[in-house]
Amino acid sequence: MTPIERMLAERECEKLQVAYTLTADRGDADGFTALFAEDASIIIPEYPPFTGHAAIHASLVALAGTGMTMRHVITNQHVTATGPDTAEGGCYLIVFNNPDPADANGIRDVRLPSTVGEYADRFIRNAAGWRFRERRLTRVFRPRV
Repeated sequence: MTPIERMLAERECEKLQVAYTLTADRGDADGFTALFAEDASIIIPEYPPFTGHAAIHASLVALAGTGMTMRHVITNQHVTATGPDTAEGGCYLIVFNNPDPADANGIRDVRLPSTVGEYADRFIRNAAGWRFRERRLTRVFRPRV
């Protein structure tokens, strides 16, 4: 890979990391699913892996169906192209959520983050472009119930 090809590949993967947060927060199951390769996996503690488009789609439909308002905040993004069609990376994650309806101004009370952690990502480029191959969450902080 040339330095420009490497930079473009890494930037495309960083855009996937951002698109994940936006589509998840909006409950956009189709857009969310499209970020993943057909046989990709999302691995989240306390759940069996969500593997393949059908499972990934169903997971976001179920989450959106709870009525929870969420905001995923990511930082410290890093991606390294490991080949012309593969890359690895990750980012830190903070998730805020609240199940309460918004007030007349569209605002909900802020609560402590439900998760502070990090994602470890593997990416692949296929005919559709760069996609997640695997996204693995490690929780670092979480409120005790």
